[in-house]
Amino acid sequence: MRCALCKGEVEEQLIRYVQEVDEHNVVIVENVPAEVCTQCGETFIRPEVARKIQRIAWEQPPPKRTADVPVYDLAEVV
Repeated sequence: MRCALCKGEVEEQLIRYVQEVDEHNVVIVENVPAEVCTQCGETFIRPEVARKIQRIAWEQPPPKRTADVPVYDLAEVV
């Protein structure tokens, strides 16, 4: 398979996917199968995998673990 953006080679990888749920919450999903371009880094997720991620974000089952995530505002960074 070739990358739709740059025509580079694409390979299957397991990635960490971050889904914004609302203004104050994100869900991190690990071990997500994706096609990743070895040239530009663009990731492609199959529709059935995207549906599983959406279900996790909407239903929010008990997580494997939780993490504190720092948030920065680039406009305020000196």
